[in-house]
Amino acid sequence: MADIETTTPAGQPIVSREKTAPFLIRTFVKVGSFHRLTLFEDNALPTTDEQQIYTWKDATLREVLTTLRNAAPQIPEFRHPLARYSFRAIYADAANRGRFAQKELGIVYSRDILGEPGTLDSSAPRLLDDTDSGSKEQTEREKEERTLDELRF
Repeated sequence: MADIETTTPAGQPIVSREKTAPFLIRTFVKVGSFHRLTLFEDNALPTTDEQQIYTWKDATLREVLTTLRNAAPQIPEFRHPLARYSFRAIYADAANRGRFAQKELGIVYSRDILGEPGTLDSSAPRLLDDTDSGSKEQTEREKEERTLDELRF
């Protein structure tokens, strides 16, 4: 048990996903830009764009995107190899009499999930990795990625 990390690179505790129930995130996906904040204030949520996913507070935005893509495989925009996914949290701000506020969380690119492509002469490096080998060394970018808890989601 000594070689299993119990904290994230930023020092936050890692959640035991077998013992902790995930929480619901209601996502509203829009191609091109964000939904107007007034849609949420007028209680007219864009339910046609809604995808509901479950995750844990130690999940990263990359993991949230992977879960979102798996939850809605029929939506081609989620699968575009050159896509950029911008995340923003919408919440009722108690300091502003319950009015809705927004907070930028970050950006994930499709290539972050798909990995680097291969060529005609060689396979993609991710396809050559042995995924069954116990622990995989994290890249610097993966180490820098913050969790939902660290983003104060």
